[in-house]
Amino acid sequence: MNAPVRDERYQAYWDAIRRHVCGVCLDQADDGTCGLTRRVCALEVHLPALVNALVSVRSDRMDEYVAAIEAQVCSHCPEQDAQGRCRLRDAACCALSSYLPLVVDAVEEVHGSLRPGQEPA
Repeated sequence: MNAPVRDERYQAYWDAIRRHVCGVCLDQADDGTCGLTRRVCALEVHLPALVNALVSVRSDRMDEYVAAIEAQVCSHCPEQDAQGRCRLRDAACCALSSYLPLVVDAVEEVHGSLRPGQEPA
């Protein structure tokens, strides 16, 4: 998860996600870098969509964030089949699914720091 973010509007979100998630991710290599070698982390692949989905929710209930992610991110992910099943999510191999509470904290941290009237990502 060390690739540069292509859209600078999302850099602060990416940095916060890396602070909140990468240090506890089970895919982390011994040297602290991302250990994924056969695929790209879902957090990186879906960054703009996941940020947009999460900033649209204001709730104390995680199920509302899960619903937003499933509707706005998972439904467009090639890993999910037509019936809504995802082998990565089902095997706890999707960082977005596995670490969603930490991702929500990271996104809310950045979004909460925006000035009134400032556009989110």
